[in-house]
Order: sequence, then C-alpha cells, then structure tokens
Amino acid sequence: MIIDSHTHIGAGENFSDTYQVDQSLELLLQQMAESGIAMSVVMPVTYRDYEIGHREVRDAVVAHPDKLIGYARANMNDEKRALAQVRRCFEEGRFRGVKVHPWQGDGWPTRGLMELLGEFGRPLLVHTRAEAQSIDGFAALARAYPRVPVILGHMGGFTSFWPGYVKLCAVEARQTDNLYLDTARVFDHTWIRMAVEICGPEKVLFGSDACAAHPAVTLKQIELCHFSDSESALILSENAKRLLGP
Repeated sequence: MIIDSHTHIGAGENFSDTYQVDQSLELLLQQMAESGIAMSVVMPVTYRDYEIGHREVRDAVVAHPDKLIGYARANMNDEKRALAQVRRCFEEGRFRGVKVHPWQGDGWPTRGLMELLGEFGRPLLVHTRAEAQSIDGFAALARAYPRVPVILGHMGGFTSFWPGYVKLCAVEARQTDNLYLDTARVFDHTWIRMAVEICGPEKVLFGSDACAAHPAVTLKQIELCHFSDSESALILSENAKRLLGP
C-alpha cells in the first residue's frame, strides 16, 4: 500500500503560482491510478479564504472516501476565522491535518493553531524553502508543541536549491521527536537518501505535490535510493498511517 501524504486540488485564485490553480480531482485520481497509489492526503490550493478550498476537498473526500484523506489549510492573517474553519473541518471528521504555506500568503502558524492541533491530535504540514532561519523556526515550533506532529514539506529541498538545507531539516528531525519530513518535489533522489541516513526512515513520509507534479516521479526517486523493504514500508505508508490516525 502506498499513501501520498502531500497533494493538492482546486481551482485556486493565485495566478502568480501556476501550481496553485486549476489542479483537478480527475487528474489527481488519474495520476494515482498510473502510479499505484492507494490513498492520497489532499488539501486545497491557495485561497485568501479557504471556505472554497475546504468545500472542494470535502466534496472530493465524500466522493472517494476509500482513496482520499482531507487536510485543511489556514490563512493565519485572520486567525479567528482560520481557527473556526479548521475546528469545523476537524469536527465533521473528514479532515485529519492542516497545511500552512507562509510564502503563499498563509502567514506563520500561531499558538492558537498549535493548541487546536494538539486538542485534536492532528499534524501540521508546513512548506519549507532553502532558508536556515525558517527551518530553525519550524523546528522551534515543533519543540514548543511536542504533542503536535510537524511535517516539513519538501524537507528544504524544493527544486534545485542546495542540499545543505535538506541536511539541516534532517538533523532537526533527528533531534526533535515530533518533527518529520516529506519527499514532495525534492530535487534529487540522493538528497532523500541523505535525509533518511541522518534522521532514519521512521521520520520520512512519501509525498509528491500531485497533481502539479506526477507522483510516479517521486516514487522513482525513492526506488533509486535502494531502501530496504522495511525502510520503504515506513516511508511509503506506515509513517503516514501512524501520524494520520483513525
């Protein structure tokens, strides 16, 4: 069984980033079938207000409950509204985590969001980029809220940045019990291998950033790392199952 822990769907409204608009459910399902992926964690593309995005994800999960797991997104620039939206998503039972992308207008996770995640026992996925200060900040956030799993999306290796940022993410994950990495859009398979060698396979989740990026590409990267069967099982499904819970 393969679980893709990082995918997006939705019409979106931020045309400055073509990854964040016109990502269809139909294309995601097609890519999953082509890649042999059993389930995907799906979250909205970027909106100023995530009511629309949550509706898109909710409808997709209702239509395909055996294939899709919902994540909310939160625009922390209006914290009161964002927390109310996330709470409603969790209470209805179709959403099992939250994504925050500080560089797409979501702002930075707040104490209120972290306390809400801790209340429900749900993970936070954050976009990372090649910037030591932000990686350090996310690690500090995880240490401040040890009950909340914090997943560093892209493990600092989104596109062709220097691998030293992946190494920094992996070192932080090794030192912080509730800090994890995902493989979405990491530039080079050797960087994924390096991260696993540093922090262990139990700290890395397969994610692809579908449907903007085809999950088969990341699966091939993982194959080229030549992990053992037990390591691959952790990365491809077991870690996600443990963090997402029932």
